[in-house]
Amino acid sequence: MNWLIDLFTKSSVAQQVIAIALTAALGLMLGKVKVKGISLGGAGALFVGIGLGHIGLRVDGNVLHFIQEFGLILFVYTIGMQVGPGFMDSIRRHGLVLNVLSTSIVLLGVAVTLCLYFFTDMHSNVPVLIGMLCGAVTNTPSLGAANSAFAAAGVDTSLTGIGYAVAYPFGVIGIILVMLLVRIVFRQNPDKAAKDYAADIAASTKEIESCSLTVDNQNLFGTMLKDIPNLISSGVVVTRLMRGSDIFTPNGKTILQEGDKVHIVGMPDAVTSMEKIIGRRLDAPITQVTAADGKGAILVKTVLVTNKKVLGKTIGALALAERYGVNVSRVVRSGFKFTGRLDLRIKFADKLRLVGTQEGIEAAAKELGNSLTALDHPEILPAFLGILLGVIAGSIPIAIPGMPTPLKLGLAGGPLIVAILLSRKRKIGPLNFFMANSANLMLREFGLTLFLSCVGLNAGIKFFDVLLNGDGVYYMGLAALITFIPLAIVATVGHLAFKVNYLSLCGVLAGATTDPPALAFANSQADSEAVNIGYASVYPLTMLLRILSGQVLAILLIS
Repeated sequence: MNWLIDLFTKSSVAQQVIAIALTAALGLMLGKVKVKGISLGGAGALFVGIGLGHIGLRVDGNVLHFIQEFGLILFVYTIGMQVGPGFMDSIRRHGLVLNVLSTSIVLLGVAVTLCLYFFTDMHSNVPVLIGMLCGAVTNTPSLGAANSAFAAAGVDTSLTGIGYAVAYPFGVIGIILVMLLVRIVFRQNPDKAAKDYAADIAASTKEIESCSLTVDNQNLFGTMLKDIPNLISSGVVVTRLMRGSDIFTPNGKTILQEGDKVHIVGMPDAVTSMEKIIGRRLDAPITQVTAADGKGAILVKTVLVTNKKVLGKTIGALALAERYGVNVSRVVRSGFKFTGRLDLRIKFADKLRLVGTQEGIEAAAKELGNSLTALDHPEILPAFLGILLGVIAGSIPIAIPGMPTPLKLGLAGGPLIVAILLSRKRKIGPLNFFMANSANLMLREFGLTLFLSCVGLNAGIKFFDVLLNGDGVYYMGLAALITFIPLAIVATVGHLAFKVNYLSLCGVLAGATTDPPALAFANSQADSEAVNIGYASVYPLTMLLRILSGQVLAILLIS
């Protein structure tokens, strides 16, 4: 049995791996334990690490630092890959007001932290104070960014882990507490808020619509389809044409004749415009009509783009209508819907809604790929190149007037920004930077667990000494102020001044603290997309601000 004892006690490669794996495994188990519907999630690894670090489980300092930083890089890079495609659109569509509120929460948190620095004795313990700021808003990447700044200045980063750990519990509870207080004080009914949100979306959202028109405009008789005024520029797609009793999929060179009926797909304003140009709208769409001979039935099928050879080409360049008699009516990309306009460039994992005969659709699907296996197969080379570029970007010194040292995005900010940019571009030359959801989630959770395990093991060396014999309870009280004050102020202003829907406001509170447990609680109040949309709308900008604010404060306060 000596070999087993040595495996856990004597420093070796195996011992280091066992220490990290044991901490991660026990932490994930603890994170799944729920108390009144609330669980620690990935943060369980932090607290298990603190416990094991306290009782003497050690990992070589250099190894611990490397695994911690590598885990952080994986975590923020996959976050960037996830939120990147909808980053700008979420800000435009869902949230100038929501992002103003979330930014205010971040800035007020910084303000409260500065007040604690100037008006308490925390000016003598800056690493713990910055750790408290990160833990009070349950934001792990900001802790990583601050640690990078402290490490560069030669400051003991274990102290930030202590501050993070003592602040984290109320960081989770405080967010949920504010949601409950808003609900009680302002007498909010989550179910009514869900109905109000659905009504607002229905009134303001312009979904893609379709209709059938009869060709009444005599000026169009004998005209090719592609020459209909404003047809291509408007993004409207003609998916079917009915001539007599025959229905077929037309292409741009199809000649219009008197009595033809066409089925079009587009945005509401564009469809209305085409109705004025082409002719009156039919009461019953021709999609409900079956060809007289029953042959060559027009079908609709959604096809997945996975063939790398078609990536970057426009729908017009693919010439599916001319070659296979198939039209693209809609395209879904990262949750966003577009019409199949001819100038739209195809990207990996796009979902194309094809209209045509069974034979034509099958031929087009074969060319486009339509392989779920290819979708789930991760692209390893682009991932490593993206991380490489992210680390380089994070290491570039940015001189800012008045700052004692140059600012760097660091190992948290650099990979995050690069991932957002690459995921929006998606394809550069032969490289496809798309990351499947399953691979993204796996790498993200793996990276987060590694990071928190290492932070916990490092903080556990001094944690209980500070908590029991030092100022641990005092630190917890100060950290509670960083959590509660900004959230309470912004929640009140959001409700009274901006009239933000209660569920959307809960999403903003969860997103502004990048806190999954709070998001889960908010979602449990009612069945509505309001919470998730609010969370996703503010998450990218908030994450970036959290990372930068932690690093900037660390640099300013230790100089």
